[in-house]
Amino acid sequence: MSNEHHSHIHESELLSQEERVSRFTKSSILRAGSAALQAWGGITGNQPALIIEAAEEMTDAMTFGAAAIEANSDRKGVVAKARKWAITFAVSASTIASGEFAREIVSDKFSFTKPSDGFDFAHNDIKAAAGAIALNGIVLFMNRKGRDSKKTSDKFAFRDSLRDFVIPSSVLGIAAVQAPHWAEYMFELGGVSYGWYNTKQLYNGWKSKKK
Repeated sequence: MSNEHHSHIHESELLSQEERVSRFTKSSILRAGSAALQAWGGITGNQPALIIEAAEEMTDAMTFGAAAIEANSDRKGVVAKARKWAITFAVSASTIASGEFAREIVSDKFSFTKPSDGFDFAHNDIKAAAGAIALNGIVLFMNRKGRDSKKTSDKFAFRDSLRDFVIPSSVLGIAAVQAPHWAEYMFELGGVSYGWYNTKQLYNGWKSKKK
């Protein structure tokens, strides 16, 4: 009876592992789709900012891909390499986000009180941004349980998908009501800071488990 119970627990853990791998893989694909959508919107709408955001989304997609490999393997060497790449991609995403935030402020000539531009769904860049938010909403829904997980990668996935849904949604909302630029900057700065915090938590979480 004891052996059967142990086997049941093992199968449950294995299923949990499979679910995590599936969730990370699907998230990676959706994030890559979001990146492609934003790249299309940026190119056809002549919006360099969207192209940069597409690059950030792609590094996020690669982070999720590395997390899927990390969750799927029991080999220490593979796990170590996957974690290294995941952290590298996460740092890259945060770096790109920081650079884009600085570029945007400079390009706007520090016009903090200037009203944000409105938006028109007839424009491809707005269609792409809205579509990307929708895809990231799905990613957030899939990773919602990561908030209560003990797994470092699960927690990272939840925080990252939360940031990439809430911040763009807020910025789009600010543009809709044409609020001052400082409101947009406030949310974007919060997103950049949260991204670096999340990356640090990913590194610290895996580092402590390695010890």
